Amino acid sequence: MLKRFLERNDVQPSNVLKTSKGTAYMIAVSRFEAVLKMLREMLPYLFKKYNEAQAAIEYYEGRTQGNELIRGFAAEVDAGRRERRGRKVRIEAPYTFAEGDRIMNSNRRAKLRDAFGRYRAKVTPEDYAAITVEHFEKGMRLCDLVKAHPQYARETIRRILGKGRGRVLIRGLDSVGKSC
Repeated sequence: MLKRFLERNDVQPSNVLKTSKGTAYMIAVSRFEAVLKMLREMLPYLFKKYNEAQAAIEYYEGRTQGNELIRGFAAEVDAGRRERRGRKVRIEAPYTFAEGDRIMNSNRRAKLRDAFGRYRAKVTPEDYAAITVEHFEKGMRLCDLVKAHPQYARETIRRILGKGRGRVLIRGLDSVGKSC
């Protein structure tokens, strides 16, 4: 019933999940806007989790940093209103939600860019030109191009011809093709 209620109020939750012991049910909401909306709407009706919800709202709205949110949760544990969860790693989050999100996204983009360069085939400008000429001007078929250029995979040649998904990196230049 709670899942249907959330869906009717434009919040997309996960499936209803049972805990490993089977004593409780969980629903996850992953979209930031939906989490903030839910917290704001539920706040007046909460008793046991009121302080945690208020701390989370302040964090998501950028009024506090992550370390303050963690300290707020620890205070609830000390007061006996929250279960203690053992942590193997100390969490350090000296940022507001927006700052942390911006840093995380810039790091993710850098890692993806590095991985893209490492795992995509790098075609020489000469081979790129030769493959396109052989196909479009001389009419060579894909299977013949694969035999003529064994250093490249079939999918790489398809990308050069604009038929595959993704891009092809050309050494010394940029990439060619549509984005994934």
